[in-house]
Amino acid sequence: MDTATDMKHLAERWSRRVRHLQDHDIKYGIDLVQLLERRKGPELAYFDDPLEVAIVYITIKVLKTRKRERGEFDP
Repeated sequence: MDTATDMKHLAERWSRRVRHLQDHDIKYGIDLVQLLERRKGPELAYFDDPLEVAIVYITIKVLKTRKRERGEFDP
């Protein structure tokens, strides 16, 4: 299994489906797809499931954003 390739396919699938979201959610769906498209690198080798990678990185992004909003962000 090549998780990097699987991530690319997952991002492509999500990209096609984003347009079916409610109008006010489309921009957030596009942001998620872009987040997945940027995820490349050796850390992907530690995951077996591209959906698991997506959940981990989306959750990290949400947590970083929340900390930044509170002024607690530590890169």
